[in-house]
Amino acid sequence: MLHADSGILRSGTKERRLNAKTLHVLLVLLDSGDRGVSRDTLLDSVWGASYPSDFVVSRAISDLRAAFGEKAGEEKYLRTLPKFGYQLVAATSAVSTTEATADSKSPSIPHTRLFLAAIAVLGIAALIYQSTTQTPQSAAGHELNLPAHRPLTSAPGTENQPRFVSGTQWIVYAALRPGRPDWDIFRVSRDDNLSEPVAVTPNVHEHGPAASPSGDQLAYVRLSDDDCKVVVQSLVLGVPAPIADCTRKFPTVVDWSPNGDYIAYTAAQDDDVNSLRRIYSVQLSGGAAIRLTTAVSNSGTDFYPRFSPSGEQLAFLRGEPQPDHRATLWVVNVITKRESALTTLPAQLGGMTWIDEQTLLYSYSDAGVMRSHIISLQTGEERVISAPGLVHPDYDATSDTLAAAQLRRNRELILVNENGETRTIAASTSDDHHASLRHDESWVAFVSGRSGTDELWMAATGSDAVRRLTRLEEAAVRYPDWHPDGQHIIFTAQSDGGELLFQIDIVSGIAEQISTPFAALTTPKWMPDGERWVAGCHSGDSWGICTGNGTDARRIAEGYFRPTPLSAEEVAVVDQRGVLFRLHLDTGKLLEVWDGLPLHGRGAWTISGDKVLFLAGSNEVSAARLLSYDLSAAQIEQIFEDNMALTDSSLSIGRLTGSMLISRYRSASDDLILIENTDFRRL
Repeated sequence: MLHADSGILRSGTKERRLNAKTLHVLLVLLDSGDRGVSRDTLLDSVWGASYPSDFVVSRAISDLRAAFGEKAGEEKYLRTLPKFGYQLVAATSAVSTTEATADSKSPSIPHTRLFLAAIAVLGIAALIYQSTTQTPQSAAGHELNLPAHRPLTSAPGTENQPRFVSGTQWIVYAALRPGRPDWDIFRVSRDDNLSEPVAVTPNVHEHGPAASPSGDQLAYVRLSDDDCKVVVQSLVLGVPAPIADCTRKFPTVVDWSPNGDYIAYTAAQDDDVNSLRRIYSVQLSGGAAIRLTTAVSNSGTDFYPRFSPSGEQLAFLRGEPQPDHRATLWVVNVITKRESALTTLPAQLGGMTWIDEQTLLYSYSDAGVMRSHIISLQTGEERVISAPGLVHPDYDATSDTLAAAQLRRNRELILVNENGETRTIAASTSDDHHASLRHDESWVAFVSGRSGTDELWMAATGSDAVRRLTRLEEAAVRYPDWHPDGQHIIFTAQSDGGELLFQIDIVSGIAEQISTPFAALTTPKWMPDGERWVAGCHSGDSWGICTGNGTDARRIAEGYFRPTPLSAEEVAVVDQRGVLFRLHLDTGKLLEVWDGLPLHGRGAWTISGDKVLFLAGSNEVSAARLLSYDLSAAQIEQIFEDNMALTDSSLSIGRLTGSMLISRYRSASDDLILIENTDFRRL
């Protein structure tokens, strides 16, 4: 019996207290029912970006097995899903606190069942999961599925604070470019994604834009070293006219009332920049500023004002915006000045937007991952949004479209020679990864998110030529590998239906699925003779190694992963411990090579002659090293070091010069995205 509020797991008179992370892992497994949960999902849900390596999952599962009293090899409660994750296999039921108290005194609870007890009665897996993840609200209802997004911008740097311009195809936004110390304001067309500057002044911050209801004027904050003004300008003429003073220490976004008469903004209550900051409104036709929010505490700031569609309500954030933006979501009646808190737990909130007069969408950070909720002001009901992490969302009811900024960690492809010298390939601000170098080193096949989803692209190593190869709906491309003829690429496509094998002709652009009897395939490679391929394959309940050609496919080894061709008959593989082996495809004979690969061999590695080349580091974005291990001399040499993450890493070697192709992180980037036909109004 699990008492989720205290983290205590009881069996008869025995009890075990779970630490916070282990408890959270158990609740995620409970929440998934009998579907099973991948290791990546557990990392994302429980640790976010804060884990040192994926070993933390193994540790938590080990702690759970010990708490359940499982012996080695038993899977009465937790089942390992090889090459995927874990599944809670014990039958479960939810009971009330009263039932739990009565049952916990009885030693006759069956050990093959798990009972969940919580403070409230009822279907509580979702409720408990919500409370332990420290989200701003106590409970969330059903998930709301949104259609796929498409990118609006992808320039270097940060693009944020998107706002629709009424009656037009324009979206205005603030941008911070690399090498520039100040923010500027641009606008981008929804039709063709072309952007142009609106307010760009050297050494002046211009940000927090809001377009007038008529669509012809723009209000924003203009901040210099000695002044802070809320200004209004024509979108055509671009001459800013100040209408109110703001606070230099903390400028923020502004908002335009629906009738076009008022601008809402944040300002200090007196001349002291350290004093309380509340939300004011100022009438464009003149007059004194009116304070819309009042001080309910001796510290904190009210910021990010958003008028409701009628203009009678104003949503805002209240908290400490610096340094970590922890705040709560509030709403105030503009007429009566009555304030109400919509969330109670301080969190890193990423802005909000009104869907209608009684519905808000807001974003918050959960363990380093941005998530979004819809909340009803009438009932307090919340719904989870199944969309990428949204920051500063804005909703256009006329076209039923949502615009937002999305944080993306940018990866680029680089060639590294044996001396550690680098050369960038296919430079962009999109996430480029899973790269494979053609044998003559003239082209690179890689996966990129440039089109809004992961598709297969190719780029020339000697020029700026880049070409998109696939257009697969509702599927993400992974693991491309060049055929020896240099004309065909084998890859997998991941979707809800599994991970399927494909081959594409780069000349004709025709992609064809390779039919196999396996439920899923991964990390496919062409053998050197080009007559057959080898891949990791899933069949039944286990992963192994399989090989095939155009008409036949067969499984040749159980419990091994990541095949890498060594010759026409042999491949290198790793086992679950990360030990490296040579596997003969025809005889199935195995020979141990080396047991020194980091992270159980789950990072990028390959073999070239008598050397094992591999990346060492962590799954986080941090300094990682490209190393070479000499099998004959048993010595390790460092070739290269830079910011990389081992998640989705790849390592490919050219046959001409031996150049090594890897992906590295350059910087985080906020880009604008658009989600159309959201169907929010059906709520």
